[in-house]
Amino acid sequence: MAENINARTRLICLIEILTMYSDEKNIISIDEICEKLGEYGHEVSKRNVLADIKLINSTPMKIIGVNKPKKGFYLAKSYSQASLHLILEAIFSSDMLSEEDFEYIESYLRSNTCLPTLNLILDTTTSLNYALPKLDYSTDVLYNLRIAVRDHKQAKLEVLRSVPEKFFSDAKTVEQIIVNPIRIVVSNGFLALICTRANSPKKAEFINLPRIKSADVLEEKASGFSGDIRAAVNFFDGSRSKASFVLADWLFIRFKTEYIELVENHFNTPVKFRIDEEDGYCIAKTFTAVTNELIGWLFALSDKIEVIAPTQLKNFMAEQAKKI
Repeated sequence: MAENINARTRLICLIEILTMYSDEKNIISIDEICEKLGEYGHEVSKRNVLADIKLINSTPMKIIGVNKPKKGFYLAKSYSQASLHLILEAIFSSDMLSEEDFEYIESYLRSNTCLPTLNLILDTTTSLNYALPKLDYSTDVLYNLRIAVRDHKQAKLEVLRSVPEKFFSDAKTVEQIIVNPIRIVVSNGFLALICTRANSPKKAEFINLPRIKSADVLEEKASGFSGDIRAAVNFFDGSRSKASFVLADWLFIRFKTEYIELVENHFNTPVKFRIDEEDGYCIAKTFTAVTNELIGWLFALSDKIEVIAPTQLKNFMAEQAKKI
């Protein structure tokens, strides 16, 4: 009985040694394992160690044996090759992650994962998705907003607002607002904050994250919100507006000036505004993909937004309106 207990204790010591002293880049030899087990009070032979390793490998824990750069062993962390592929594929394909996000996750995986395939995947894979421009937002802003949402704290934001001029321009002004953060959402291709104003806690709104230049967490408790955040986000899946064309083109839309924020929140592409000839109206232009989601958004807001160009989209909208 005492011998059985001693053997189990030795297994725990072996796992601890491998956890503390080994990883993919730091191989520990069987002689070193025997020596360290001796420091724990277990005098063992190499045969004992090999038997213990075989026993541990019959569990979800895995001890990897290698011959290079030296002969020995290391304890693999709890990532399977399949899970690593899924994690990395999600990182590569996501347009919701900044380059800083990607670098942090890659660094974390490299330092916390011992599977030999990780470096092989990272060192031999080029993602064309990742080569595309990522969303232009501050990771510091996103971090602070997450803290505010988690801790139910108010946040002080600096938000960019477009200012239409006589000619198309991207002129902006900065507005400081205090909000009750509710949730970070991914919707219709953008990353946004759902919140209420400190002075209007019952009306939820969303702010496209690239428009938020700074966010400070305040000590004041945030007001709760029990409404439907989907209404605030203006979510449109486009399922009811299937167009026969999907293209990227210059989009020109006309609307009342009071709806500027509604428009600039919807696009991740740069948007320029100019004052329209009719008082109280303005026109926005942006080069964007004309997707079913965009068409659904335009249909839902057809009482507020008029499509001027491209002609194909304008005609399509008119035809669909007649059918309705």
